[in-house]
Amino acid sequence: MKTISNIGARLALVAAFAAAGAAPLAAQAAPDHHQKASNAHCQNCGTVVSTRTYERAAERASGLGAGGGAVVGGLLGNQVGSGNGRTLATIAGAVGGAYAGNRVERNMHSTTYTDVRVRMARGGYRTFTEQGRPRYRNGDRVRVQQGHLIRD
Repeated sequence: MKTISNIGARLALVAAFAAAGAAPLAAQAAPDHHQKASNAHCQNCGTVVSTRTYERAAERASGLGAGGGAVVGGLLGNQVGSGNGRTLATIAGAVGGAYAGNRVERNMHSTTYTDVRVRMARGGYRTFTEQGRPRYRNGDRVRVQQGHLIRD
């Protein structure tokens, strides 16, 4: 009878070890399914590899800069020379002042843009242009949603 209880105890011990050994295998299988779902979800994910910020001048100006520049340039040109030379200097000053005033006004209304280059999870690179100062730094994880970057 003692032999039967020893065999039963040994079988119980083997069953306990088998159950304990199977538990980690089952636990390891669960994250694998989760990881596959995560990879499918993250086809539009990526990592920021570089940013470049620049200013872009306004496409048009209101004309106030050109008008003001023409007046100032004409007044300065009128101070040079005499006779026909003065007239020519006044015209040249007005034209040059109008051009300079227009450029100054356009630069005053310039807009800041940032190019964000992203290495995509599925391979390849994409560049996104955003208005304003950079919101992302190198190494940031991002996701593309409806054509725009969002922090992941």
